[in-house]
Amino acid sequence: MKKFLSLTILRKNINKDFLILFLMSVVNLLFLHYQFLYSIGLESSCFKSSPFDNFVACLLDASFFLLIFWILTFRRLRLALAITFAITLIWSFCNIFYSRFFYQYLSWSAIGQAGNMTDGTVTSSIFEGFELLDLYYPLAIAVFCWLYKRSKHRDVKTRSLRSLICVWLCSIVMGIAAHSLYAFHPEMTIWYQYQKTVFTPRLYDSMWPNWTYFHKGFFRKLILEQLTRSTHIDLTDEQIAQIEKEYLNHSLRVTSHTAPENVKNVVFILVESYLAASSDLKVDGKEITPYLNQLRHDSTVYFNGHMRPNVSIGRSSDGQFIYMAGLLPLHAEITVSQAKNDTIIGLPELIRKTHPDMKAWTIIPSNPTLWEQQAMSKSYGFEKLYSALDYQTEMDDKDAGNCLTDEMIFNYASKKDLQNTGPFFSLLLTVSMHLPYDSYFEHGFTLSDSSLPQRYRNYLTNCHYTDMQIGKYLEFLKEQGLYDNSLIVIAADHEPPLRYLDMEDKLPIELPVYIINGGFNKEEAWDGECNQLDVYTTILDIMGIDCQWRGLGHTLLSKDYQNSVTEDKQILSDLILYGNFFKKNIP
Repeated sequence: MKKFLSLTILRKNINKDFLILFLMSVVNLLFLHYQFLYSIGLESSCFKSSPFDNFVACLLDASFFLLIFWILTFRRLRLALAITFAITLIWSFCNIFYSRFFYQYLSWSAIGQAGNMTDGTVTSSIFEGFELLDLYYPLAIAVFCWLYKRSKHRDVKTRSLRSLICVWLCSIVMGIAAHSLYAFHPEMTIWYQYQKTVFTPRLYDSMWPNWTYFHKGFFRKLILEQLTRSTHIDLTDEQIAQIEKEYLNHSLRVTSHTAPENVKNVVFILVESYLAASSDLKVDGKEITPYLNQLRHDSTVYFNGHMRPNVSIGRSSDGQFIYMAGLLPLHAEITVSQAKNDTIIGLPELIRKTHPDMKAWTIIPSNPTLWEQQAMSKSYGFEKLYSALDYQTEMDDKDAGNCLTDEMIFNYASKKDLQNTGPFFSLLLTVSMHLPYDSYFEHGFTLSDSSLPQRYRNYLTNCHYTDMQIGKYLEFLKEQGLYDNSLIVIAADHEPPLRYLDMEDKLPIELPVYIINGGFNKEEAWDGECNQLDVYTTILDIMGIDCQWRGLGHTLLSKDYQNSVTEDKQILSDLILYGNFFKKNIP
């Protein structure tokens, strides 16, 4: 009898300890989701049942991992619990730090781009986001190790299996109970409830991926995504008709403007993390961007400092995609991961059809594989991609490293311009204004105004450096007689995350765009809020390119401008990409 009671107590203690260890894995996932909810946010508002949905999702995810590792460890429940805890903790940690830079949960496309995380700039940018709450991770490890050591008992295989099955059954019951609460929302159809809670078609899932992860968990979301991500969707006749109706409507995309006769070249300078607030700004009595300020006040230069960023999780690659493809980026995955397999009508491709003798190249500060630069450059219609690797060879600078400074970029661009004898389209990417902002680029310019956060001052110092390099390059173009016969566009790829400047909610999130030698009266052009999406369309309008596809944006050459970015436009853009529309329907 005494022996029986001892075994009973032992089993109860085992079950209790094992249950606590399992729940710690669930807490890892809950910590991730609620950190995300309050610091990043979801695309759609939550329901009354959302907390239940999320708890059930975390319970299912942790149970799934435990079941897998319980089988792989030959029913060693204690070891399976340790592995499950480690996996959920690492997954939670990676998602939290990824989201602070890319504002989204990890997806398959992000995992597929994991090689980019080895880039020093990207790594340092992500880890700059460390917060006090992140002490949860070492504390969780300490508590788990203490409990794990305390549970040094033999595994009860049969009972552990029963317990695991019970957990799964309870999870399913709780899931049904939580989902049934949607019945209290009479405006929701049964199909809508099903999509929101069980399975969401790929296209609509792309509109609110963070919401989906929060409510469905990682197992359902990633498994369903994996089953569909490698294939294109089949567009219906109705969807094709909607796309054609939109892009064939040129009323807001073409004006009576005629192409400037003197313009032979196109130079597009894509500036990293450029915030419009730095324009005309003075700190310590010093101009932050003196050269660009001159352009802003030049009566022949079009300037708009109210451009809304349209980028998604791809950030810099999204900015480049918007300007070069005239489409909006995807929300559920990194756009270039999908777009590299699609047919795209790029800006240089369209311009070169009208000017067949034009050469086109792009110069990037990184290696050619970063964010699919090699594949995407070709898709846009560029003949050549010059990277940090080419710079090291051609400029005979073996110490340049894999990330070129802005000075290196513009020096390299100057060399390429001199080597070319005919008209050209060049895309130049800067990087010196990139995260992190815990230091600045030394170039003899400093700021000491203590009323501004140090990281914001560092950012502004880097802005001054990039402004200096742009100024030197444009002066070079003037000296070589290339300035006046070139359409020069200077635009930002995206805004810097204000939290990393310690200026959250203190600055407007607006981007600047400059258009030089556009040959139009800027007094008749739009100077209010616009979108990155509009630049593609506007350049085609300026250059007088005769084509059916003019992007999904609207031209800025008219006072009749209307906002071009809506939910309907996002759906059409997603349809074009997910359906590889231009492969069979090239306008």
